[in-house]
Amino acid sequence: MRDVGVIYLYRFAEGEGPIRRFLATYRNHPAGVDHDLHVVFKGFPDSNSIARAAAVFDDIPINWVGHADVGYDIGSYRHAAGVVPNKRLLFLNTFSQILADNWLAHFDRALDVPGIGLAGATGSWLANTASYEARIKFLLDEMRGSQDQLRQFWRRDEDDGASDPAKLRRKPPLRRYLLAPVEYLLKLYEYGRYPNHHIRTNAFMMERNRFLSLNFSRLKTKSDVYKFESGRRSMTKQIVERELAPVVVDRNGKVYGVSEWKSSSTFWINEQANLIIADNRTSDYAEADQWLRRRLENLAWVHPWDWASTRADASGA
Repeated sequence: MRDVGVIYLYRFAEGEGPIRRFLATYRNHPAGVDHDLHVVFKGFPDSNSIARAAAVFDDIPINWVGHADVGYDIGSYRHAAGVVPNKRLLFLNTFSQILADNWLAHFDRALDVPGIGLAGATGSWLANTASYEARIKFLLDEMRGSQDQLRQFWRRDEDDGASDPAKLRRKPPLRRYLLAPVEYLLKLYEYGRYPNHHIRTNAFMMERNRFLSLNFSRLKTKSDVYKFESGRRSMTKQIVERELAPVVVDRNGKVYGVSEWKSSSTFWINEQANLIIADNRTSDYAEADQWLRRRLENLAWVHPWDWASTRADASGA
């Protein structure tokens, strides 16, 4: 086995489409470093279905790892890391698409730098409390305006702070506003406030033993996964507590410290022009209209009290 391994998650429930897209980019972009490709066949009903799925990889040598459809992506990463021997691992989810040559070499070189403990394709300053605080700001602004503007505000959906763009346009029930103070305090306890620096848990690289030594807590709900990514005991915060730095790596191999993540043009800003490995969340931004792009950029990079175009957002512009 080589020193470097790539763990790719192939989830049965997602079908072959995302896997074929990943493989096309894997074939088209040389990794730049010798490595083992480990494929986690997650949620496959039997060995025959795994054998048929493995045939999709055709001429690409793989080592396969079976895993039940539990624990979300992080649980599968932890399971696979526990059974492969590589010293250093890059973790990719089902929807990953490689965008540049020498992609693996760029991550590997970043971790060679003394003091760096975690390298990711994307990072964010998003906090799950941000949109609660923004709602207060919007409400105060609109209370200074007309009653019509205030009614428009209450009809407008505001995100609950999760990073899923699909939730941004849903209209919440009145109960959501009434319970907002309690929900805010709970999220404040679990996540903290903006800026909440964290490497996203797709396309990230770490020493295998270091990854396995992290406190994963339980991984039974989506909320558990969000907390591992961006909560007070997130993967990134655990790395920082060990006096190691989390960095973002772009498609040219440039490495960015926490304060530079926004200017890296890799996640939910500009055209994500320097992104090295895409996924379904970066695609959400790439395919979004102007309104949704502005909301995603605010969530990722702007203090909630400074979110732009308050009245434009309230009116749906």
